[in-house]
Amino acid sequence: MKKNIYYRTVFMRTNAMKELILVFFLAICSWPRLLLEVFLRKNMGERYFSFSTAIIMSGLLAIFPLIYAGIMERLTGQSYSVHLIGYYTTWYVFLALFLYTCWERWQEIQRLPSVFDFGRFSLSSGVISSRFTSLKFKGKPVDVRTIETVLEPGFFFIVGFVLWMAAQPIGLLLAVSALCYSFSYVGAYHQGDHFIMDKIDEMICNEEMVNSFVEGRDASQTRGVSFYGRRPADPEIRRKLVDNFIDDDTVEAL
Repeated sequence: MKKNIYYRTVFMRTNAMKELILVFFLAICSWPRLLLEVFLRKNMGERYFSFSTAIIMSGLLAIFPLIYAGIMERLTGQSYSVHLIGYYTTWYVFLALFLYTCWERWQEIQRLPSVFDFGRFSLSSGVISSRFTSLKFKGKPVDVRTIETVLEPGFFFIVGFVLWMAAQPIGLLLAVSALCYSFSYVGAYHQGDHFIMDKIDEMICNEEMVNSFVEGRDASQTRGVSFYGRRPADPEIRRKLVDNFIDDDTVEAL
């Protein structure tokens, strides 16, 4: 697509702070998201899923109850060994299931077509379970966006909430991870929506630039496109000038 220099200079503004916060949030959500995603998806991309990261996560989560118990013992002078057995049994059962499932996901990746033969997208987030894609709402299949932002995390949030109410710490971990899972996909869709809108707006700006800049029509006649700045008085000069607003970035093969 031809680049509209005027559009990219005047209209295409980015909120640096907002984008920084969004990128940071998506980054810190990657671990909580992985904690649930291995149970929900299959056939992930080899650069998307990391078995080594899963092992590191498991190790950190495995020692967390021990560290917590040690801190509480120092603060209260009471033994927390009984609490470890009573409260964290489900915690370690979940970690065992998580590691086993991660091993299955890693084995799946080994059997997938080679990325270097263009047989697979290496950053694929995996295939959504048919248990979700087969669901219908008002007679229509639920769209993927709803599945990724509501249904998938919602399932684990409910499970986590029930376990949390049963005084199982793993429930809080699952509930928080489910919220991170949902927010991360909401953020990804937000970025995707704005990418598409940028492309559409630039196309409209390309098509309406003559009407707006050369002919001086107002926004009601140019699908909302306005020109900000002084225009040369001579229409012919404006017509020659507008050609320089568009940069053809087409690359020709040698």
